[in-house]
Amino acid sequence: MNFRTRAALPFLVAALSALPFLPALSGAFLYWDDRTLLIDSADWRGFSAAHLRWMFTTTYDGPYQPLAWLSYALAFSLWGMSPRAFHASSLGLHASACGLFFLVLQELLAKGAPDASRKERTLAALFGALIWAVHPLRVESVAWISEQRDILCALFSLLTVFLYLRRPGWSLPVLASFGLALLGKSSAIALPFTLLILDVWPLGRFQRQERTVLSEKIPLVLVALAFGVMTVLGHGAAGAVASDSLGLRAAITIHNLGFYLTKIFWPTRLSPYYSVPAGFSLASPSVMISATAVPLVAAAAWGLRRRMPAVWTALAHYVLALTPMLGLMRVGRHLAADRYTLVASMGPAALAGAALLVSRRCAPRAAAVTAALIVAALAARTCNDAASWHDDLSLWTRAVSYDEKSLQARLNLSGALRRAGRPDDAAPHEEAAARLDPTLAGPWNNLAGLALSHKRYGEAERLSRRALLLDPGLAGAHYNLACAFQGLGRSSEAVEQFRIAQGLDPADAKASNNLGLELLRRGRPEKAVLEMRRAVQAAPDWAVARYNLGNALAALGRQAEAARAYDEAIRLDPGLEEAWVNGANALARLGRYEEASRRYERALSMNPGDDAARRNLAAVRRAAGR
Repeated sequence: MNFRTRAALPFLVAALSALPFLPALSGAFLYWDDRTLLIDSADWRGFSAAHLRWMFTTTYDGPYQPLAWLSYALAFSLWGMSPRAFHASSLGLHASACGLFFLVLQELLAKGAPDASRKERTLAALFGALIWAVHPLRVESVAWISEQRDILCALFSLLTVFLYLRRPGWSLPVLASFGLALLGKSSAIALPFTLLILDVWPLGRFQRQERTVLSEKIPLVLVALAFGVMTVLGHGAAGAVASDSLGLRAAITIHNLGFYLTKIFWPTRLSPYYSVPAGFSLASPSVMISATAVPLVAAAAWGLRRRMPAVWTALAHYVLALTPMLGLMRVGRHLAADRYTLVASMGPAALAGAALLVSRRCAPRAAAVTAALIVAALAARTCNDAASWHDDLSLWTRAVSYDEKSLQARLNLSGALRRAGRPDDAAPHEEAAARLDPTLAGPWNNLAGLALSHKRYGEAERLSRRALLLDPGLAGAHYNLACAFQGLGRSSEAVEQFRIAQGLDPADAKASNNLGLELLRRGRPEKAVLEMRRAVQAAPDWAVARYNLGNALAALGRQAEAARAYDEAIRLDPGLEEAWVNGANALARLGRYEEASRRYERALSMNPGDDAARRNLAAVRRAAGR
């Protein structure tokens, strides 16, 4: 294998690594985190001093991730808010990390298996790198834009290890690269201990220079501690740290040690959200199995540490890399997450490469065919899983199919269906969520909204009241109850509930708008105008609120103001035929017959069956002498 071929191999690995993830390029921004991080926030969109200050000082939504913000800002500066650009950025970073992992494996194999030929080591490194690169567990980190921080952390963690393997010991480039990994995501805090493991094997430095090896890790550990504290404070301020009992934390930690190892070797039924099962504890079967199996695996690896040091090294790295995410301090309410394996699974992948190196000596052709089939099977599964991350609907449909008892998956799927304009399809998932957690008010309130849309007002009242029993401060439930009262003809009760909803959520334009409509129906246009103005102030771009304000002003005889309100409604929604008609009515009352005539004509072009508009058009034409 000549120099040119060897130099091209990392790029070949990078290119092959990107192929299974190509379906992710057409994906949208997800409502799940992408909206909070990227759509609802604009502080990261640029490279001004103010933008940079924000990126390097914020723990927005919990994590400290300035490198991720910089990466997002670069994609935005080049291509704007195109989800394809952000997906391409994630894919490019992943491909780069895969090419670098290939180089790291070459270094490891050169030091750990010096008797093997260069060709054998290269093929082993190629297999190990591709196993890691196209594994289905990578999908969450690559296809989910919000987790670009994972890939950045992995990329610079790999660069740190590569630099350390090339020149073991303390160096400024190693510290700088480690710092960049932490700026991507603080889960790299265990990396100094991985370097210490490498000092034991394959570098063999620990036995000869124990004091030096330990002392040179001190600056790295201090930096890791600083980032660890910052992360804990950031997640704590965001309210993301779960207040688990010691027993539950221990159960989750023990479970996850075995869970992630199982998923690495058998990556099926991978989900974006693994729920903590009801009654989960140290006595749960999955915890007990893990508590038995993991020590046995560790004991076997320890017993083989002299004859097969690679096994012990890979297992130790796996545990160390997972430690910050195992569950000792749980961020969020989930049990586990595929993305947590990104760095931890590098050890097993390296071990797979070493296994190929050994097996080729016995049956080279069979080993090569088996390796190719494994990579192809993983890539095919990854390609299929990446496609499911296209949008929230496809993502959570898959999650519910894997775990029908996942409350979060049910809620997220019902939300995606409602946003897609399919509230009837969302209803079964709302009902399932209510059964899974009877203390939640949200599903009952959403079902009340669905009942309202079908004019089942009695049912809507019952469901709204049930939601309010669980959460009396839920503004949406008061609003739905008010709408139910409206439908049932109970005007006074409707007004009372609209006022409560408005007080709980002054920014909700719907409550003010509907309160104004109710007051207008009750013959109190002056009060209705006040409420309509509140609605317009809360939602300046809502055409219907402007239209209703025009109706209230017209009822007071303030035709000029009404005409301006209708004009604004038309500007916001030119297809709002009622605004054209009522705007024409207001202009006709002001004696502006030519303008009124044109408005009626436009309304009739939209709705030729509007007989009232046709009669009014004829009347203003006569008044104008036409």
